[in-house]
Amino acid sequence: MPDLIQLTDRSDVTAPLRRGLINCWTDVARHDGGPSRKNIAPVLDTLLTRLHPERERLFAALSGAALVGWATLARDDNPLIDHWGRVCYLQTHPSYRKRGVATALMRRLQRTAREQMGLERLQLATCGGHGLENFYDRLGWHETGRWPRDGHEEVLMVMAPL
Repeated sequence: MPDLIQLTDRSDVTAPLRRGLINCWTDVARHDGGPSRKNIAPVLDTLLTRLHPERERLFAALSGAALVGWATLARDDNPLIDHWGRVCYLQTHPSYRKRGVATALMRRLQRTAREQMGLERLQLATCGGHGLENFYDRLGWHETGRWPRDGHEEVLMVMAPL
């Protein structure tokens, strides 16, 4: 099982960890279809600037020094629903899939959302037709809607209460 770390500030992200995040995202995109490497770094850097203990956290799974998966958890910006959060970027390196990395990340993320951030509900969107709905369903998530988007179906899922 990988070691899980939680990052709450841009300064927590070392240069090797940043490279690991970019490499993981690049390999996932190459394997599953997604953005090119040149588009990943600026998006990641923007994401890292938003890290803050109360607003947004990054969870990384490490096997030794290698980053093998990661995800983010963000509090909703709307003050009326700031007890809600959203999960983004859950990624497991293709060579580490089916080893419990994503499950470990999601369980840690859900526990942190409830116990440290006081969130009562989480939501996420995933690409339909890849079996991901079944993965999230096994973790207690429920589908709330589907809509067509960019040639695929996007699936909105929720977990509440935490």
